[in-house]
Amino acid sequence: MERELIGLPQPRKRRRLIDSPYKTVDEAAEYLRLNPRTLNNMRCAGKGPCFHKHGRRVLYHVDELIRWSALNKKIMQEPDGDTYSLFA
Repeated sequence: MERELIGLPQPRKRRRLIDSPYKTVDEAAEYLRLNPRTLNNMRCAGKGPCFHKHGRRVLYHVDELIRWSALNKKIMQEPDGDTYSLFA
């Protein structure tokens, strides 16, 4: 049994990982391969994915990240007018 030593720094207790569909700004940015600062700027400008505020915390649902990414898919156009998708 471990005893706490008074006056010495104690090891931090690790948080239990929760499998949640909600991502923090850092996790959402990593998911979208963006810089977290870019995601924050997009949110403030009203151009990023939908988000939820839980207290002071900003969270993104994975389904909203996928939906936003799909809506921002770019279509390339050939010079003769034919269109094709880069991802299809």
